[in-house]
Amino acid sequence: MFLICMLMPASISILIEKRIIKKELSNSDLILKYLLYTFLITTIMNTFIYIFSSEKLLHYSEYTFSYDFCLKYMWLSLIIALILPYILKVISANIDINLEIRKKVKNEKKKKGKKRSSKKSSKSK
Repeated sequence: MFLICMLMPASISILIEKRIIKKELSNSDLILKYLLYTFLITTIMNTFIYIFSSEKLLHYSEYTFSYDFCLKYMWLSLIIALILPYILKVISANIDINLEIRKKVKNEKKKKGKKRSSKKSSKSK
């Protein structure tokens, strides 16, 4: 029951995302997306459990996953799994992060040092 509650909602999120994107993804992309959705859904659900639980368990135990708890957990995680791909799509469409990494070459440092020393020597003349 524990594994179904943790791993099933992410597969639903993947199906929803495939319908939103409408393009084929490679197997490695699907695995990475599945792991991302599993992490996000589990983190959100653990936050809900921590906030609303009266016992504040730091770890799962067998008596936590009763039939009643699993039913509530699955319905809530299913709702999150249906909404999460749309939220991530909106975020990725509106936020663009560009990283530019420049590597300094040792020769450029030496050239800059030579230019500075030649400027100093020409000023002293």
